[in-house]
Amino acid sequence: MRFKTEDNQNVNLINHTIEMIKLNPSLIIRIGTDSQNFSDKTKFVTSVVYRWSGRKGAHYIFIKENINRIKDDYSRLYQEGLKTMQVYDIFRENGIKIDALEFDFNNLKKTISYKLVSDFKGWCEGLGEKAIFKSGELIATKSSDHQCRILWNLS
Repeated sequence: MRFKTEDNQNVNLINHTIEMIKLNPSLIIRIGTDSQNFSDKTKFVTSVVYRWSGRKGAHYIFIKENINRIKDDYSRLYQEGLKTMQVYDIFRENGIKIDALEFDFNNLKKTISYKLVSDFKGWCEGLGEKAIFKSGELIATKSSDHQCRILWNLS
């Protein structure tokens, strides 16, 4: 997986994370994915946010993927969740603890993503991890959304 920094530098996910932890051992790490449909493509961006504990500010890295457009919103949102979990698996395999996994799913019954909340919440809890949804404070999915919107033309 080829992650980039905010200034578009390539970084290795694990090596970069270890360096961030060395700089601030009480670092808060969150993972989240967002997607946007543009023309005939769907763009996914997964972000890892490193938030400085006890201070304001954060730093993030991201990976983006453009695929053929997913027309069904439920399927696209499900893929967002899977991409977040894939990055989490890399952290888990390398013994790196995170603060939370973020999902851009709404827990209001009238929304398409409502059905995904219980599935991904149960998956995260089964792994002993915290899941945060739209009703909570999302920082990783906000950075992913930002990258989806500003970088579309730079892809």
